[in-house]
Amino acid sequence: MFIQYRQSAQSAQRAKYQGFTLIELLVVIAIIAILIGLLLPAVQKVRDAAARLKCQNNIRQIALGLHNYHDANGHFPHGTYNEIDTTFWTPPPYNGRQDRRCWAHDIWPYIEQENLYRRFEAHMNTGASALAFPDLGTIIPVLMCPSDPTSPKTHTFWGGIGVPTQGFSGNYAVNAGNGFFDTNRGRNLNGIFFALSRVTLTDIPDGASNTAFVSELILSPDTNGHDIRGRYHNPAHSGGVAFSTRLPPNNLVPDQFNWCHATPLPRAPCLWASPMFVSVRSYHTNGVNMAMADGSVRFVPNNVSLPTFQAIGSRNGGEPIGDW
Repeated sequence: MFIQYRQSAQSAQRAKYQGFTLIELLVVIAIIAILIGLLLPAVQKVRDAAARLKCQNNIRQIALGLHNYHDANGHFPHGTYNEIDTTFWTPPPYNGRQDRRCWAHDIWPYIEQENLYRRFEAHMNTGASALAFPDLGTIIPVLMCPSDPTSPKTHTFWGGIGVPTQGFSGNYAVNAGNGFFDTNRGRNLNGIFFALSRVTLTDIPDGASNTAFVSELILSPDTNGHDIRGRYHNPAHSGGVAFSTRLPPNNLVPDQFNWCHATPLPRAPCLWASPMFVSVRSYHTNGVNMAMADGSVRFVPNNVSLPTFQAIGSRNGGEPIGDW
């Protein structure tokens, strides 16, 4: 009898201490919260680093495509096939042909888009505009930065949401120089890619390793906003597929051009104004990726010296460029 009573008492005592007390539960929750708080920034940093690395690889592939075009044709492609002109007049030698075409189309065979390029060439040889290309909504992954939440973008302004009336827009642009796009109607600028440009490696006396080549843009959302930045099939004769180094990366001074988003993003401000220019911007932390004309890829910090940044935009300025 005594033994049974003692066993019952021990069982009751053990039952009394089963489970967590409220204080213990709160302590465990607090520890888990602290661990999550420590882990999330690390995960985000890893994700950002992976996106930045992927972006660098995309830019490297584009730079290689531009060099392969140079090897095949003896010069880099035109920045655009049209002079900058509000009347949309197309100058010689095209006279209405190759309208709204740009450098991005020309490198398709060199970035594994041979079939798309053949269809595009057949379309353009009819005398039509790139804006009328039936496949203009085709998404080209190598032209997209994984850090930009707007990518892939296939539409702006006309035709309703989801209808690719303006075609695929990408995050990468080429160097037009360190000034404004509409100087000399967009021709003979001091970068490598501009209206009807045919720049060769020997036309870069400042040195290919010292001259900007390809960098990044932030895209505006696919909403009612006729924004030309990164819009390869219709840069609207204004250079929205190029950049200027007149201002540092990720600055908040509005870009200026002839078709600006009605409600621009705070990180990519713009004005319907001239003279026209577009700055480099990205969602990477503290800077942008950039390929130099020798094909090397660098990360350019936001706090880069402005004289240095302007100097690398020029191919023939003779400016001294130190370490940066």
